[in-house]
Amino acid sequence: MTPLLSDPNDAAFVFEMHRSLEDIAALVADRVPQAFLSDRAKPHALATHFLTLGEAANRISRETWALYPQIEWQRIANLRHLIAHEYRKIDHAELWKIATTDAPGLARALPKPPPPADIL
Repeated sequence: MTPLLSDPNDAAFVFEMHRSLEDIAALVADRVPQAFLSDRAKPHALATHFLTLGEAANRISRETWALYPQIEWQRIANLRHLIAHEYRKIDHAELWKIATTDAPGLARALPKPPPPADIL
């Protein structure tokens, strides 16, 4: 049985993570990697969604992190730090790979938050 998110802040941040993952999925859906990566705007939009995802993950309590050890919380937060602070080192092909291989599994592993109206 999946533990419930008792902290309203954690529920809000998990909701934000789900929204970011939906945006990531929509951005890469039905796209060919080479065409996506050659676009001047889409890879940067993808990086922005990963920034939001990582920021939300980093703000979730460590108690909730411990309830879901199968989620690589620190790795998600570290990716956000890399994008934000080492932006010249962003590997958009690697972000594509994460978006198409890792993100769907993360979306399934994240707990389901209550509806937004019930969070706060």
